[in-house]
Amino acid sequence: MKRTITIFCLLICVAVSAQDVYNNCFGIIAGKNVTEDGSVIMAHNEDDGGEQMLNIYSVPASPDNVKYLWFEFPGMEVADSFMNEFGVCIASDGCPSREDRKDFTEGGVLYKVRQTVAKKAHSARQAVEIIGALVEKYGYKGSGRTYVIADPNEGWLCSVVQGRHWVAQRVPDDMVVTIPNYYVIEEVDLSDRENFAGSPDLVEYAVSRGWYDPAKDGKFNFRLAYATEKSLNSDHNSGRHTRVQNLLFGNAIMGKDVRFARKPLEKVTIEKMMEALSLPEVCNNTTILASVFHLRGWLPVEQGCVAWNAMGHPNVELFEPWTINTEVPDNYHRFKTAREAEEKHMSDSKNKRQNYPEGFYWQYVDGWKDKTKDVKAQKRIIRKFRKADRKITGRATR
Repeated sequence: MKRTITIFCLLICVAVSAQDVYNNCFGIIAGKNVTEDGSVIMAHNEDDGGEQMLNIYSVPASPDNVKYLWFEFPGMEVADSFMNEFGVCIASDGCPSREDRKDFTEGGVLYKVRQTVAKKAHSARQAVEIIGALVEKYGYKGSGRTYVIADPNEGWLCSVVQGRHWVAQRVPDDMVVTIPNYYVIEEVDLSDRENFAGSPDLVEYAVSRGWYDPAKDGKFNFRLAYATEKSLNSDHNSGRHTRVQNLLFGNAIMGKDVRFARKPLEKVTIEKMMEALSLPEVCNNTTILASVFHLRGWLPVEQGCVAWNAMGHPNVELFEPWTINTEVPDNYHRFKTAREAEEKHMSDSKNKRQNYPEGFYWQYVDGWKDKTKDVKAQKRIIRKFRKADRKITGRATR
């Protein structure tokens, strides 16, 4: 009996450790005044364990949705990313909260969040409003998460907590936000509607739960009030955060010196974002998609908004450009229509390689261990795309 209990406890520890290892996503947003060309740039690494299969769908506009690109991982509720015809992009990072009460309607909402944003949002700000409305109506059924959202004009972080609470903050145009797997929104001013949004009782609820004491703690800090101590004290989180911050802001910054946003040392480029996502502390054996969304508001979305995707590990894979009008090859998705993929997203999610051996993604999965990134080839791809881009738009981009 004692041996059985010991083995059971070891299995639990292994499971918890595995969850920690797979919790490696990273997000970055650069405001339009600190980028080289005046664009908004959003970068994100998606990290998940187990058998993953990337599918890409170009979803046409209909009475129910705007046109959008869908980067899908079947069976995953919080891994997909999107870019729609208005240049609205969304991805997310898991951010565990200390909330232990389950307050849901109709089972709560999780996967539906980002998909609704892709289908309905005309701006990043509207995306925040959509997320807030869904959380308040249904309750969020995950522990906690921060949605990383951008459009050609601005970027936002929207942090949600299990149940009905959420908060969002706009990324200043002259700053860069970096986020691993913990909340980074700190002081909140809901009266400043230009830069904040959130649950009206965000502070009062934290006081009622004993998470915030105004007399002892001073100004309200969402991050400290709602996050788990484990996530805040995680060396894995702070180590990754330190490395990216050192790249963008300078070597004097330590990961646990968390601020919502900082000014970069120099103008941010898509290449710098690609470099950040490729760092060994950020890219690891569970990285399944790296994306840099280059959002240029002075151009039509068809040319101005580009999702540069590395299909898996960005330290070995090349980033390739996708626009809202990119024609997706047939072997890049399991089903002929996105509607069928949406219907079967959760139900048809096991033994993916066995059931869909022709999928394009497996060639990348098989090569991750043996490849070395061809930096010259990456530069050629970017240079070739920019040359074509200039011909289409008539405007030079460096």
